[in-house]
Amino acid sequence: MKKRTHFEFNFNMALFLILIVSFFVIAQRNSAFMSPDYVIEVVLKNAVEIGMLALPMTLVIVTGGIDLSCGNIMVLSAMAGGMVGGKLGSLAGVIVTILIGAACGLLNGVIIARARVPAMITTLATMYLYLGIAKGISKGDSIYSYPAATALGNFELFGLPIQIYIYALLAVVYVILLHRSCFGRKLIAIGLNENATRYCGIDTGKSIMAAYLLEGLTASVAALIWIGRFTSLKFDAGTNLHMKAITVVVLGGTSIVGGVGDMRGTVLATLIIAVFNSGLTVLNLAIDAQTIIQGAVLLVSLVVYEAIHRYQRNKKLIRG
Repeated sequence: MKKRTHFEFNFNMALFLILIVSFFVIAQRNSAFMSPDYVIEVVLKNAVEIGMLALPMTLVIVTGGIDLSCGNIMVLSAMAGGMVGGKLGSLAGVIVTILIGAACGLLNGVIIARARVPAMITTLATMYLYLGIAKGISKGDSIYSYPAATALGNFELFGLPIQIYIYALLAVVYVILLHRSCFGRKLIAIGLNENATRYCGIDTGKSIMAAYLLEGLTASVAALIWIGRFTSLKFDAGTNLHMKAITVVVLGGTSIVGGVGDMRGTVLATLIIAVFNSGLTVLNLAIDAQTIIQGAVLLVSLVVYEAIHRYQRNKKLIRG
């Protein structure tokens, strides 16, 4: 007898539907939005840096933590790398950028996991610390790109900017990390109940530190692309980036209190935000209107998320 398969609508499908509908509604209002050049050079390229910050942010939030400093980590590592790269060459610049990002992320993780200071307080403090250091080392001046960063920000391979390949590779790696590895299961367990996870023999501190280290490392890769793409930046350029990354993660279906996360949802949410940012700009809407529309979409998405999950829970209870 043939087994009957049941189609089950989930939140990722809802996100994909929002993405498609949003894209074609905007494209209908302005046909330039359908241009392959516009999609690649504006929509996708503008999604890369925020998307890179959102991938490890998903791991951090899954543990029940948060990182308010990721935008300033990106700026500080880009500025330090730019200063060194301009004097000692590209290789030195890249190494310094990566090391600074890793050190900042690890510092967050150590304070949170070992000193047991809440993540909100820790990363709020380090957000201002990294901002102050960036301002101090640059003396308030702009820092300029160097050849390796410029290549990452502008080089194309088979008609696509190299940063899109980098983001796609990182997205695959992070999906595997969260959904197909012991590390991901440990992070989810920590978010559900850290004390119970510790009593099971898991070193929760190491896992939490690893999540924040990955945030710093990935932010430093985004920094290389960012400074290369814009050729220069100032110390305060990353002030609101953490809020954009958190918005993407929450829109993607990851619970802000931890224990529930979906990296595929984060990727879809990144594309949705990119479509809205670029699309509302091409429609010449005021910044205030853009912010209101994006907030409304986030609220609607969260309501849909709760409705779908409540339906699925009730369905399981009825079957049980």
